[in-house]
Amino acid sequence: MQRDFNDVERLAVAQTFFKLAGELVDTKNHDSLRSAVDRGYKELYERTGSKSFDVMLDGQQVGTYSLKFSKPKPEETRQVFEVTDYEKLARWFDSLDAGTIADFAADNLAQFAEWALNKTGELADGCELAQVVTPATEKKYIGGTLKVDTESVMNAIGELLPPGIAGLLGGGDE
Repeated sequence: MQRDFNDVERLAVAQTFFKLAGELVDTKNHDSLRSAVDRGYKELYERTGSKSFDVMLDGQQVGTYSLKFSKPKPEETRQVFEVTDYEKLARWFDSLDAGTIADFAADNLAQFAEWALNKTGELADGCELAQVVTPATEKKYIGGTLKVDTESVMNAIGELLPPGIAGLLGGGDE
């Protein structure tokens, strides 16, 4: 015998399903069903090179699962300003024309030297341009994307669900 649920009862049951399903599909939980499926598809990719797969349910395609990868980035080298000898920098600063020096520069010697480099192209004594290397990164696996068509899933499993559950999910006669 099928029972009619009122809206708050349906909501309570749906919220429970949502919470339980959320635990199954949690991508941050290494032990979740989703993480296990992600690991399986990653292994399949490593063996075959395939990145997209049909998701079948009871012989019917109900969606796709695709692997996601980060984009590779080339090595990057850039110059950064750094003070290597504050005594030399202070002597350089003392040699500057007093009219060029603002109060701010006196309180911020390293910043002033960098400002002078950018403004005049002169590298202050006691300073150098250092190379900063950001290492290249390879393309790497970052997870999968599962897209399912709700209607297709319900069509594939609808008859297998008890009428009360199908009704709660919207897959039965209301």
